[in-house]
Amino acid sequence: MSVEPILLEGILVGGVGGAIAGLVIWLSQLGRERYTEWKHKERVYEWIYKRTKQLEGLTVGDLTIPRWISTLEIASYTNLTPDRVRYICSIHKQIRSKTEKERQKHGEPLQDKWAIRDFVD
Repeated sequence: MSVEPILLEGILVGGVGGAIAGLVIWLSQLGRERYTEWKHKERVYEWIYKRTKQLEGLTVGDLTIPRWISTLEIASYTNLTPDRVRYICSIHKQIRSKTEKERQKHGEPLQDKWAIRDFVD
């Protein structure tokens, strides 16, 4: 009886099993990341939409309340970090950033502000 075929078979089974386990773990992490990203997109969009609808048409003196909301305000109300909000807003198809040209036109400081495309385009 030779030990060599049994040893090679054990190495092969262990290697394939480890590769399959690694693939399953990687796929589950990828799925979790996608799900979390989707939920955060939903949370940020819904909050910006509700906030914009709530303030729609309100004026203070001669000024209409803007539809642009800062990253810090979104972060504080959605319980996400400012970096996460910035990332989510930048990849969301229905949310757009205030451009540098628009900021300079109104003399605003450089600050990330976001709005829903349907309301500002």
